[in-house]
Amino acid sequence: MRKKLKPVPTFLESLDELIAKHHLLKHPFYRAWTDGKLSRESLALYAEQYYQHVRAFPDNLKQLGSRTNGNLGKLVQENLSEELDPITPHPLLWRQFAESLGVSEAALDDARPLPGIAALLDSFDEISNHGTTAQAVAAFYAYEAQIPEIATQKIAGLRRFYGITEPRALAYFGVHEEADIRHRAAWREWLASQKNIDTVSVMCAAERSLKALWGALDAVYPQGCSKN
Repeated sequence: MRKKLKPVPTFLESLDELIAKHHLLKHPFYRAWTDGKLSRESLALYAEQYYQHVRAFPDNLKQLGSRTNGNLGKLVQENLSEELDPITPHPLLWRQFAESLGVSEAALDDARPLPGIAALLDSFDEISNHGTTAQAVAAFYAYEAQIPEIATQKIAGLRRFYGITEPRALAYFGVHEEADIRHRAAWREWLASQKNIDTVSVMCAAERSLKALWGALDAVYPQGCSKN
């Protein structure tokens, strides 16, 4: 009896498999966070360094938005409006989280990026500015697709193991638990609507962003470095 062939994955199925392979919750840093095994010093270093990506992300959206229109332009603008909400801009919410760990305003503003953080900033900047629109959307999707589940685990770990329970300290993660469910659905829907997409280049851009995100965690938690 001839063995039944496994269906060839669609582009989006392949993209989701790639995200699952490199999912940040598999990284030793987040595993240590969810198990309460991170030192507060490691958390503070992460808060200081990763802030640079949080601060740059609205600019990445602007870079893509400046060369898009129609439905994609609207999608980018909606995402950007949430990032830069006049009352609770997301970089400010991150600063409140950092403050709960004793990271000073000066440390956030003056920190020099570690190599892995610099590579993350460069990757998103280059893809946002010079990648095709599909490459940029895939990079944003690969990032935001992971955030709701990560945010949930972060909140639980901070409450349970680190005594961080104040709403203002957890607000950044609480916002992203909900917002990025909508964002990832919007990015995915746009990708699904595209015809004749260069799937190879788009998958490469997504993989680059995923590896850059992984490398950023390696930078702040070198003792947990592993190949992915």
